[in-house]
Amino acid sequence: MKKLVTYSIALLPFVGIAQKNKVQTAWRSLNDYEATVRDGKPDLVYLNKAKDAIDIALANEETKNQGKTHAYKARISYAFYQSELTAELKKAEAVSQDKNERVLIAYGNAPLTNFELANEEVNKIKELDPKYMETIQEGLTKGTSMLGEDDVKFALLVQQIKMEGENIAQGKYKAKKYDEAADYFYKTGFLKTMIFKAKDTASFMNACIAASKIMSNANYTYNIAKNANTLTTPEALSYEVAKKTSTSKIIEYNKKMIDFKVASPYNYDNIFNANLSKGDTSAAMAILAKGRTAFPNDMNLLNSETNMFLARGKQAEALTNLKTSIEKDPNNSVLYLVTGNIYDNMANPKEKGTGKDLPKPKEFDEYFKTAETNYTKAVELSTSNKEIQYNSLYNLGAMYNNYGGYLQNKKVEGKITDLQKLQKEQDAKSQEYYKKAIPLLEKALGIKNDDKATMVALRKLYLITGDEAKGKEMNERIKGGK
Repeated sequence: MKKLVTYSIALLPFVGIAQKNKVQTAWRSLNDYEATVRDGKPDLVYLNKAKDAIDIALANEETKNQGKTHAYKARISYAFYQSELTAELKKAEAVSQDKNERVLIAYGNAPLTNFELANEEVNKIKELDPKYMETIQEGLTKGTSMLGEDDVKFALLVQQIKMEGENIAQGKYKAKKYDEAADYFYKTGFLKTMIFKAKDTASFMNACIAASKIMSNANYTYNIAKNANTLTTPEALSYEVAKKTSTSKIIEYNKKMIDFKVASPYNYDNIFNANLSKGDTSAAMAILAKGRTAFPNDMNLLNSETNMFLARGKQAEALTNLKTSIEKDPNNSVLYLVTGNIYDNMANPKEKGTGKDLPKPKEFDEYFKTAETNYTKAVELSTSNKEIQYNSLYNLGAMYNNYGGYLQNKKVEGKITDLQKLQKEQDAKSQEYYKKAIPLLEKALGIKNDDKATMVALRKLYLITGDEAKGKEMNERIKGGK
């Protein structure tokens, strides 16, 4: 038993020395590899040998928590990344003659596993040996002459990792890998802020833009497959993952700009739409309210708030916003169209769910006239936008048509001395509105000549106003589908 105990005790220093030798092997192999790189003939055999040795050292209790061990791991991982980046740069030569574009292509296509491993090791050293990292940072600030050869190499690595994030972000963005681009723009923003002691607004904004691109890219792919009836279950699941990832990043990155007090209306609008996309209306309205307070004159935020008021049936609030919007943008036909539609609905209320006509409000004449004025203005201003002009013409024509029908079918109430005369007056008034509707709907049909709803409405109007020839002609057109 004594021999066994003695043997065990004697073995321990041997194991410790063996593990220290692994660190030495990693150091020696890494230096050999770096020498082959300087000679222009990189030999990955040395780098793989360095990796194997350092991985064993990192698995050992005696050496796994030493800053030097992790420093070598960082340098080895980064060397692998540089090797992969060089390979991608070589491939890019066949794609572009422009050197800068080739660099972006290479950064866009190079895998990030080893780069991120290197970065993780740097962060690990900060936890394990903060004094060593302070020495490295001091060397970067005051000059590397105060550092040893290996420390200089590690210090340059730390500096390179900080600065390379922006190249990676731009490369990934060019390659349309928006998820990775968003992350690296965001990391770059923090690093530059830390290094230069000033908020890097551009990088944070680029992170927000890239995060939004994740969703727009996913939507594009999803809709193409869905419309072509080729959407598979994995594609649908991938879309949901992209949507969730994009929403999360959009909220986080844009909120950071708000927290840093470098936000623009864009940031509030982005968070607002992201919350809407995940169904959190309360959060959407809350951030929108903050945005409206911070940027009361911004049209996008104002319009977003107006749309939310409309969706919630808050017509008075929507009209207040629309009035402000028109004052700021008096030639915007959409604003007049929406205003006209609100007053049209207020003049002609319907029962929720059934769509059944409700009694006209006492302010009917006022609402009707205001709707008419705004629809007419929308028609005048939308000559260059066929979609808006069609809707403006159709809505105004439909309002006249509906009012004509209301007058024709209106019940006579109270004591009437000459019922026949009153009926003739109502019929004449209804005909007046029917005839006002016809040219508007004809112009609308001229824009969308295959619209069945407009054709059907015109056929009815032609017949009810006594123009049987046009009614017959429109009937044939409906049957023919032209």
